[in-house]
Amino acid sequence: MPETKERSRDLLGRVLLGLFRCVMVLIVAFFAVRTYEETAIAVARATGGLRTVRATVAGVQHITHERCTGAGQDTDCSHKDFWSSDDVIVRADGATRTVTVEDAPSFAEGQQVRLGMWHDTVVQIDEYTVHSAWTGDGFLLVVSPLLYPLAMAYTIVVVTALLARLLGRRGRARLDVGERLHADIFGVVTGLAVCLILVFVSAARDNGNPPWWPVVPAGAGIACAALVLLRNARAATEPGTAVA
Repeated sequence: MPETKERSRDLLGRVLLGLFRCVMVLIVAFFAVRTYEETAIAVARATGGLRTVRATVAGVQHITHERCTGAGQDTDCSHKDFWSSDDVIVRADGATRTVTVEDAPSFAEGQQVRLGMWHDTVVQIDEYTVHSAWTGDGFLLVVSPLLYPLAMAYTIVVVTALLARLLGRRGRARLDVGERLHADIFGVVTGLAVCLILVFVSAARDNGNPPWWPVVPAGAGIACAALVLLRNARAATEPGTAVA
C-alpha cells in the first residue's frame, strides 16, 4: 500500500512537471514568434519591403476615448484627458479589415487607398503607419508584463542547464545543483533589471521600445548566467579554490 501511494505521487509529480514544461514551451514560443513578426514588419517597413495593395474604404467609425489624469496616488478622475481615433474599414482582395488610425488624415467612405501589408497585417495606409509594435491588443498588453518574466527565467534556466551538461561532457567540470542555481539566480536578476530599464526607457521615449525588445533581457540574463557558470566551472577545476 505505501509503495502504491509512492508510485501515485511520483506519477502525479511527473505529469505536473510535464504539463508545466509544455505550458512554458508554448509561452516561450509565443514570444519568439511575436518577436520575429514584429522585427520582420519593422525591417520590411524600413526597407520598402511591404506588399502594396489597392483598397477601398468601406466605412469609418469615429471613436472618442477618455482617461483619468495622473498616475498612482495622483490619479484624478475629475479631470480627464480625451483623444480620438478612427476605425477605418477597408476592403481589399475580397476581404474586409478594420484598422485603428490615430492622428492621421481623415478617410472617407469610398476613398481609394494604398495599403502597405506584411502578409495579412496592415502596416500602412497611404504611407501612414498604423501598426505599432507590441500594442493594440488589450489581452497582449495585460499578459505580456506577467508572462514575459516567467518565460525569460525559464529560458535562462534551460540554457544554463544545457551549458552545464555540455561542460560536464567535455570533462571540464561537473557542476552540482547549487552551482547551477547560483548562475540561474544571477541570470534571472540581470534579466529582470534589464526589463525595468526598458520600462523606464519606453516611458521616456515617444516611440517606445524596439520590436525585438524581448531578446534584450533574455540575452543579458543568459550571458550573465553563462559567465557565472564558467567561473564556477573554472573554480571547480582549480585545487583548493572555493566557489563563492
